[in-house]
Amino acid sequence: MSDKAVESMPRNTFTNATNSLAASNASSRLQIIDSLVPLAVGEVTRQMPDFISRLDAVLCQLSEQSVHPNEANFGFNALNHLRKNTALFQRAVVSILTSALLCEIAALHHPCDVQADWEQREPPPISPEEMENKVLIETVSQAIELRHSAALVGLNIRLSRLLRQVRISISENPFRPALFLRTVFDAWCKFDPQHGTHRIVLRLLRPEIFFDFAPLLAKLNQALIARGVVPDLAEAYRHNKTSVKVLIGPDAERRDASLQNKVYRWLQRAGVDDAYGKNSAKSPSISSDGSRPTPQHVTGQRTPLSPMLIAYLSDLQPAMLQLPMTTNVARIPSAASILRNIVHYAPAGALSTEQHNIIELLTKIVEFIFSDDSTPLFLKKLLMQLQLPLLKLVLVDQDFFYKEDHPARHFLDQLVQSAIGRKADTQANDPLYKIIAQLIGRVNRSHPTHLAHRTFAQQLPMFRDVLAELQLFLTDQERAAKTSLAQFIAKALDEEEMQHAEQAAAKDIAMRIETGAVAGFVEVFLETQWIRVMTMAHSVAEHKPKVRAHALKAMDELIWSLQPKLSAVERTALITRLPSMLSMINAWLNVIKWDGPERVTFFSNLVDRHAALVQGPVELSPRHQLHRAVNIAQKVSERRLNDRARELDVPPIDQYDHVVDNVELGQLVRFILPDGAAAPFRLMWISPLRNRFIFCNPQHREPYCLTADQFALALREQGASAMMVGAITTRALSAVLKTCDDGS
Repeated sequence: MSDKAVESMPRNTFTNATNSLAASNASSRLQIIDSLVPLAVGEVTRQMPDFISRLDAVLCQLSEQSVHPNEANFGFNALNHLRKNTALFQRAVVSILTSALLCEIAALHHPCDVQADWEQREPPPISPEEMENKVLIETVSQAIELRHSAALVGLNIRLSRLLRQVRISISENPFRPALFLRTVFDAWCKFDPQHGTHRIVLRLLRPEIFFDFAPLLAKLNQALIARGVVPDLAEAYRHNKTSVKVLIGPDAERRDASLQNKVYRWLQRAGVDDAYGKNSAKSPSISSDGSRPTPQHVTGQRTPLSPMLIAYLSDLQPAMLQLPMTTNVARIPSAASILRNIVHYAPAGALSTEQHNIIELLTKIVEFIFSDDSTPLFLKKLLMQLQLPLLKLVLVDQDFFYKEDHPARHFLDQLVQSAIGRKADTQANDPLYKIIAQLIGRVNRSHPTHLAHRTFAQQLPMFRDVLAELQLFLTDQERAAKTSLAQFIAKALDEEEMQHAEQAAAKDIAMRIETGAVAGFVEVFLETQWIRVMTMAHSVAEHKPKVRAHALKAMDELIWSLQPKLSAVERTALITRLPSMLSMINAWLNVIKWDGPERVTFFSNLVDRHAALVQGPVELSPRHQLHRAVNIAQKVSERRLNDRARELDVPPIDQYDHVVDNVELGQLVRFILPDGAAAPFRLMWISPLRNRFIFCNPQHREPYCLTADQFALALREQGASAMMVGAITTRALSAVLKTCDDGS
């Protein structure tokens, strides 16, 4: 994102940057999932003749070979009914399947609000007969799922990524085999009123008789792949695994063991005498039995401290205490030379090889922290006084290097994490500055001057105390920050709810226009004005569900009023219903405040059409009837082509969308500010639908409130970048020990 583009944005939002997009990624997700329904229905329609042929064959076999007279009789009746009304059964399957899939997808978006039709019709409590039907459907569906497990798992992963859900199971997949089985069974029950055939047909829906799910699942997966939804499942598995910040289980154990082994090899390495000259005293890296100890055997105190080293450090501490925390250090990374100087100027023979390595490793950790751009200068200055207490600690207890939850290590990590985003010249009047200076000063003043006189167990409580106090302070700060965000959160929730309502309204209108039977000027009216009515109705549907029903009824009445009225009864009904219908439409338009000449023109056209309809039917020749049907079909085709073109114009989901999908609270993101400077912001809030994000920086009064599309655009155009997260000590150790291998 260029500086000029950023400067044109308001300070607290990137809204203007995305107004030019043809369609939002959030909307495209809904369009993509909805577009799978025609694919599934089309594949079922293609397979229907073969399925009906197989069903015909098994029904014929049953009627001829069954030893039970009733069963043979019902099979014969079902066979005759199917042969006489094949087209009717096919239409019933397609109709019920379409409705079921749409309900399932709606339930996937809003699992608490929507149920599939067949679930809604299920009477509580379930009858034994219905329970047996469920068992039969579940048994067959499991057999089909087993045959196509790989394709189903792939579809589950792609749907979960598309819908921004952590995981979708087969039972939540709208295209699961059980739904298709239940759909065909419901269609047969509706198709054949003879109850005795229902159970017979259900028992015959075996995997070899039913639809072939291989091409069906292949088409669905390929459609998602074409849109860029997890084209590589192996990469998806890897992404899901590495996106988890805190590993648990065997993976965590392997990672920890690997790092611990590298730490051990570093601390036990030989050959550092040349680097440190006169001060080295060899410390064996191999145990007396020739084996190499594991990290568990080297934690805690190893080589005892020599009296010379204790005396040297005791003399050095008063000088360190006199070092001002606000010292103006020209090159902050050189502050680690304090630790290096301890090695060079310690009395000869005071340090073992292992102790040399301990100091060297701690020095590199400090250098890493001081060279990290995300660590502000004020904290680097404050951390200078923490070096000697840390050194004394790691000399008597090496768990600091091995355990991430070590109090002193955790304290250091929290100090750095809490300071990210603060200005480099943060002053003593800043609350965070004050608490950090106070805690570091307490550690320094209370740290023992003679280590031999106090054990590590006596030193550890101090680090636990300062860590607990820092965490309490940070918790209070976070609570206060979230309280200050209340108005921004409320606004974001309202915006998200309105966006969702607008999408639902557009879907309601599209379903009616797609029939091709809506007059052109009414199409324009519905898509430009009535969509505002439906959006408002959807926005209040939770508290006033009848509002949406009334708005839908008014729209359907309007569409019906302009359809041909070929009988006197229909024309009388139109005349009777016109006054109330027009009154209702006018009332809704008054609510959205649509006035002006466009409204007058619309009602003028409406009156003309109604007048023509009530005057009497116009006799249409077969040619005119055909012409009218062709026009309707052409309109439907053109709309579908236009919808398809719009879908293709939507950019495919890329890695930046995946970052937005998987970002978590607490993530640090560096944003380019209007003045061209970069500043880190912490993610403080995510909306329920993950379509709104609020980022905060303590140095900026206004937070950044972004939609998912705006966030992805900022990442894509380099106006924002996700920052490395995690404990800085662990990152430092990993960087320092990166070159270690088993032969080290």
